[in-house]
Amino acid sequence: MFSCVKPYENQNYSALKRACLRRKVLFEDPNFPATDDSLYYKGSPGPTVRWKRPKDICEDPRLFVDGISSHDLHQGQVGNCWFVAACSSLASRESLWQKTVEAAAAASSKWAMAEDEPKPSQLSMPLVLDRDLTKQMRLRMESLTQRGQKRQDGEKLLRPSESVYRIDFIQQHRLQFERWDVVLDQPGKVTITGTSQNWTPDLTNLMTRQLLDPAAIFWRKEDSEAMDWNEADALEFGERLSDLAKIRKVMYFLITFSEGLEPANLKASVVFNQL
Repeated sequence: MFSCVKPYENQNYSALKRACLRRKVLFEDPNFPATDDSLYYKGSPGPTVRWKRPKDICEDPRLFVDGISSHDLHQGQVGNCWFVAACSSLASRESLWQKTVEAAAAASSKWAMAEDEPKPSQLSMPLVLDRDLTKQMRLRMESLTQRGQKRQDGEKLLRPSESVYRIDFIQQHRLQFERWDVVLDQPGKVTITGTSQNWTPDLTNLMTRQLLDPAAIFWRKEDSEAMDWNEADALEFGERLSDLAKIRKVMYFLITFSEGLEPANLKASVVFNQL
């Protein structure tokens, strides 16, 4: 099941981590900069504060040793009681605290190791137009129209702007999503929606409940060759594919073409690291 959590200010941990690793920089939060404005709600600033990363304080930084207690946290001279109080509350629920800090811990350690670890080999898996399935779904729509019949409750009918694509997982295990490779040879937009459908020879009808969320959306503007995309959702979708590959040999997608695009204008694949 895809997460329905809405990232604060559209900040997605996975997207931020990949961006920092790609650029080989440490994360700096534009919504919480290392300035006095982030520490003091109003009034005059308190004592002079020097901002440091844990690695600049000691050689072997550790947030907590041998567990955590709500009594471990103490407010210093900085007027951040709001932060200390929140941490103390979280500390009483270890599972919640773990979820809160694991992203920061992972980002710190993985960035430090990025240059030292050998780069894993990569595997590019193309999204291939399934012409037979697309044709069968279009015939289903035409048949209902000609007979004046209604679709099955909850059935997803294929619109003229949609086509069925597939990925054949030539390797299923130990895959880690790396990136989408999507190219449009002219301006327009495509929406890639995953499905939980496993089509059988009798072509079981696709149901709307089998459409997975979120979708990955890619577009190219006029007078530009650069691709834009809904990065946070597309990365969440991509990372889910690594898990789905473990239990599937084939995955089907619905791709919607907008603004004059058609399948001939699209080249798309998903790149995985082989662990």
